[in-house]
Amino acid sequence: MGFETTVVISIFFVSILVLGTNSYAVMSSSNDVVTDAEDIKYELQYNKLNSGVALDSMTFDNETSILMVQATNSGSIVLDSDEISIIVGGYLLNYDYYPETAKWYPGETKIFAVEDISGSNSKRVKIVTNSGVSGYIAGVPGSGDSTIPAIDWDIDPAEGNTDEIITIDSMGIDNPNSLLIIEATNHGDSTLYADELTILVDGKVKLYSYLPGTRTWYSGDTKTFRIEGVTGITHKEVQIITDSGVSAS
Repeated sequence: MGFETTVVISIFFVSILVLGTNSYAVMSSSNDVVTDAEDIKYELQYNKLNSGVALDSMTFDNETSILMVQATNSGSIVLDSDEISIIVGGYLLNYDYYPETAKWYPGETKIFAVEDISGSNSKRVKIVTNSGVSGYIAGVPGSGDSTIPAIDWDIDPAEGNTDEIITIDSMGIDNPNSLLIIEATNHGDSTLYADELTILVDGKVKLYSYLPGTRTWYSGDTKTFRIEGVTGITHKEVQIITDSGVSAS
């Protein structure tokens, strides 16, 4: 009887040891995943808060239909010239840039060139970085001259109208909880992802949650966005930007 009791107790303690080891491994792995996710989250927030683009001027060459936009990296981090979106009059256009270095350093000015065949005299241009921060310029561009940088001007034509894919339908303030609550609708043909948006309030990037809680945002669906850290009853300028650079305000 004593031997059997010893065996049972030994098995019991070995089982506890095995379970404890497995539990520790699972908890450690889960903590690593959470830590990695938090690191990525804060890196994205840092990039958004420290990015900036200022559109200084634009010129248009009537003979070649080339619109050149002079823009400056007004932020404090290096941007990638190949990973921006340029929207002219609601159209997402392909572009070239000069100087032809991919890295766009803080304080550096670049010239971005697109082919605009819309025929409109007045231009509305928005440049959106890969972190969702954008710069905007509108008006009648100056006349282009022969001093065009030596760039490959083989630019593909516009592909599709991206205007008014998203509309902001309503907006309200929940002062006790410091929340700005807005309803927005996806009017485009493609599915968007609610967790890949950038929401700016009065020009500042804000954290947000959304309802329904599914990340897929299908065409025709309306979602409610709860934006954190917003108080007051004064008018708020809100902008929602998708990962492809399409925006609504």
